Amino acid sequence: MKRIFTALLLLIGISVIAQPKIYTPTLLSPNNGATNQMPDVTLSWSAVTGLGVIQYKLEIDDDQNFTSPEVFYTEFLTGYNMSNLHYGVKYYWRVKAYDLATGDSSYWSATRNFTVFSKVDNKKPDNKSKEITPVATLEWKDRLGPNLVTGNTFFNYMLDTVQGFDSPIAYSGLVSGSVYKTTTPKLRFGTRYFWRVRAINEEDTSAWSDTWYFRTLDTIVLKAPANNATNQQIDLTLSWNAANGVTKYDYEISTNPEFEEPLHFVTDKTSATPTGITFGGQYYWRVRGRHTEDTSSWGASRSFTVIPYPILKSPANGDTNVNTQPLFSWEPMTGIDAYQLQYDTDPNFIDGFISPAIGDSLSSYRCPYILEENTVYYWRMRVTANSDTSQWSPAFSFTTSRGIGMIENDLDKINIYPIPTKNFLNVHFPSSVSGQTTIQLIDLVGQKIIELSVNISTQDLYRINVSHLKSGIYILRISNHGNTFVRKVSIDR
Repeated sequence: MKRIFTALLLLIGISVIAQPKIYTPTLLSPNNGATNQMPDVTLSWSAVTGLGVIQYKLEIDDDQNFTSPEVFYTEFLTGYNMSNLHYGVKYYWRVKAYDLATGDSSYWSATRNFTVFSKVDNKKPDNKSKEITPVATLEWKDRLGPNLVTGNTFFNYMLDTVQGFDSPIAYSGLVSGSVYKTTTPKLRFGTRYFWRVRAINEEDTSAWSDTWYFRTLDTIVLKAPANNATNQQIDLTLSWNAANGVTKYDYEISTNPEFEEPLHFVTDKTSATPTGITFGGQYYWRVRGRHTEDTSSWGASRSFTVIPYPILKSPANGDTNVNTQPLFSWEPMTGIDAYQLQYDTDPNFIDGFISPAIGDSLSSYRCPYILEENTVYYWRMRVTANSDTSQWSPAFSFTTSRGIGMIENDLDKINIYPIPTKNFLNVHFPSSVSGQTTIQLIDLVGQKIIELSVNISTQDLYRINVSHLKSGIYILRISNHGNTFVRKVSIDR
């Protein structure tokens, strides 16, 4: 019995002596069986303690029996950043700890495995995309699942018009491993292109991504004006969609849809104001793009019609009781040199009044003469631009009222400012005041200090220079067609 007890104690002692004196590390990440890991994946484990510095030994191998592992050591650090692992390979790894003060070591940790990604994923352009510009952006995903794609020295992409990537124009390029897109060279218009990408590090090359394809645009899309647009201004702007990689745009304008003997223009912009068009003309236009390697087809054409003449507003056709010195108005036009207005009591305009050139920025004109009372008049307009003169607009008729000049209520609408004044006195006339007008400034003893004769058809604001007059009270008198406006004004210095 005593011998049995002694043997038992010996076995227990040997067992205690055989137990490691530091704990075994626990592997933390990546999780066992993790996929889509990067060639620079970080392997991490839990820390253990001992009497001295703890050193960790990491083994990694593509054989679960660790027949020829790569071995790495760390001190204090509980992680190791791998580099240049092979793509698509399953790796096994484990860790043990050493106490450098005692020479003790732990058991090996449990073995885990992970698999490095085998290929990257395409992103843009979408597979089977159409109307892609001749300089396109190829983009691939920067993540595989939740994992950022890292640890690659380069990405290699290929582009070709055939799926086998073996045509004479096949293109291959490299970009940095931290960049997930590239710009293509200038591509042919209306052509199908196949593309793929792969990752490269210093030790290995991944499989190619799936092959996707896209088709480049063949024509340029027109924007404005809309097809069959009418009443376009003579300085209208033609515009079309931009296409990345197009360096020049040709556009043509013709008077027939077959574009016989068209006007041909070239620009590097996506809009243009055509020249050589005339009032009332119908035109057809089209655009194509080009770069140093290719030229697109002409796109679908559109047509537009230029406004033939000014559009009259007031006096409206058939208006009655119109002031005998009417204010003519019309829809404003752009791109013109001048307007011209004509009125007459004869609808054939045999010997009617024709105005001098009216400024291109104006849209109204005060009749410079007082018309006959209770009389039917006809008026019309035309414009000039770029050595072209429009046809006369259809005539409007109107009937003048009985009586002339300002109505009495309009006298109160004249605005005088500032009061008191120092150097200038502004006289602002309402639009209903017209024709020859006399402006007088009279002192308190009845002497005329200033007298002006003005025509209100040309402007409605007059400035009277009073800087040479003494301070004091004066009478401002304005006379128009027998009506009188009187106001006291003061000059104060």
